[in-house]
Formats: sequence, C-alpha cells, structure tokens
Amino acid sequence: MEIITYPELENKDEYMMLMEMAFWWPIVPSHFDRIIKWDERLKNSPVGFCAIENGKLASHVGVRNMPLRTLKGDVEVVGGISAVATNPDFAKQGLAGILMEKAHQYFKEKGCRFSFLCTSRTIIAYAYYKKLGYVEVESINRIPVVYKIFEKGHSAKKPVKKKLNPNKIYSLFEEFTKDKTGFVIRQKDFVKLFLFRKLINEKKFIQMKSGYAFLNGTRGVTKVQEIVALNRETYEKLVTKSEEMSAGIIINRCVYDPILLEVYQSRGYKIQSTSNSVLMVKPLDKTDYREVFGDSIYISVPDRF
Repeated sequence: MEIITYPELENKDEYMMLMEMAFWWPIVPSHFDRIIKWDERLKNSPVGFCAIENGKLASHVGVRNMPLRTLKGDVEVVGGISAVATNPDFAKQGLAGILMEKAHQYFKEKGCRFSFLCTSRTIIAYAYYKKLGYVEVESINRIPVVYKIFEKGHSAKKPVKKKLNPNKIYSLFEEFTKDKTGFVIRQKDFVKLFLFRKLINEKKFIQMKSGYAFLNGTRGVTKVQEIVALNRETYEKLVTKSEEMSAGIIINRCVYDPILLEVYQSRGYKIQSTSNSVLMVKPLDKTDYREVFGDSIYISVPDRF
C-alpha cells in the first residue's frame, strides 16, 4: 500500500466515485480544485491522505487546518477530519485506521493540540471514532432544534429581489461572534465561498441593518442555515420574514442564542432539545478542549465539515 496526498492523486475521477459511494455526493474534480484554492482551511494542507492499492484509490481521509478562537481571544489552529471513506472492494483491511493515524501525526507536526470532526450518532463510524479517542463536544449536544408546521392556507411570499452585501454580512458576523469561542474565524469572502459550495442560497436570504438570515430547502421545507442578529427586535423581524418566505415547514437545527429561542417559543415553535448530529474532538496531547475553548463552542451549519 502507498499513502499519497490528494494533490498527488493522478486519477481524481476515483475520488469523485469514492465520495458518491460513501456519501451520495459526487464532486466534480475541477469544482473541488476551485474550492481548494479558495478555502483558506485547505490551501496549505494536504487536503486528504489517500491509500493506493494496486494502482487504485482504496481509502481516503480528508484533512484541513482550521483556526478557532480560544477563551483568551487568541486564534488556535486545530485539525479537521472529513470525507473518511473506503472503497467497498478494500473494506475491512484497516486502511481508514492507517490514514487516520497519518492525519493525526500530520496535525501534531503542525503543532495542533486537537483534531475535530463532524458526524452523526446514527452511523457506524460514530463508534469507530470513539475507539480512536474522539469524544463529543457536549455543548453542541445541548443546542436546541426548532421547527414549525404551518396551517393549511399558508403560502410563501415571493422573495423580493435584492443584492447580497458580503462585506456587511462579514461585519455582522464578526460583531455577533466577538464574544464566542470556536469556529468563528471566517475568511472575509466567506459568503462567496459558501455560495459556490451551495451552503447558502443567494435567492433565499434576508439582510437587515442589524442582522441577516440564510435560508435553504425544497419541497415545502425551509431550513434556516444561519440567523444572526445583534438584538431581539432584529430576531423578531428575521423570523417573521423567514416565515413569510416559507411554504409548509420551517426548521432551524442550531439555535445557539437563548434570545432567539425565546422568540421561537413565543411563536409556537416546537423544540427538540438534542440532535444526532455531533461535533467530536480528540486531544492530540493531554489538554482538555474545555480548558482552551470553554464549555460553549460555536459552530454554525455552513461551517460543519
């Protein structure tokens, strides 16, 4: 077996098919190459480690260097694991474990004290990650999910055409997260990156003086990808506009702000107190992540990896 990095992989089509087999989301190589050049978390990383067996891509573990804000307000770079997948023809050979070890070693060489990943308790890999020493970031488990089903007769208003102001969005996000720790360090052109990656929809957004909301979804279901407000009044307006742009159901999977939760409660939203989607962390030395980032790490839906 040979281990190479993603940029060294000659046949990128095999990577595309591996992602299709594992996650049902094939990615066009040229599209992914643009993301790599754009996303500052990937620019100076191997992007992924690949196990090559008999000239074929047998397994892959994605890696990225991610800046997080600490309790002290400093920026600390941590490792990020993503796109862990093995070709079924090479299953049960321990390839993913070898690549995970390679990724952890890479992070340590870069001076990272932690490795993070996003997963779900409902998939087999969850137990595997626990065996590797990953634990759930408990604060993420306490983030409520809210939803509302509209009565018959409710119809979505056609959104008013307007232009996004990425600089304003960036400024609002910076102000909103200034006292938060975790995944709050975004590159200045993050709106452009998120649009290209289809993480947000340029036709379904609300932008105000003191806040904004990004919506997505199809078939009558509206998902709130991110909602940011600097005061309760703006939250009220953003939720009102979100409902006006929704047809049958509206869901917000990450309600961090207790003020926003109160707004949803006052409008009759139902609340699910926990979720199967989890953020996990593995200490690469003996440091507890809570000593560095506290008990309330922030990560929004578009930032999950």
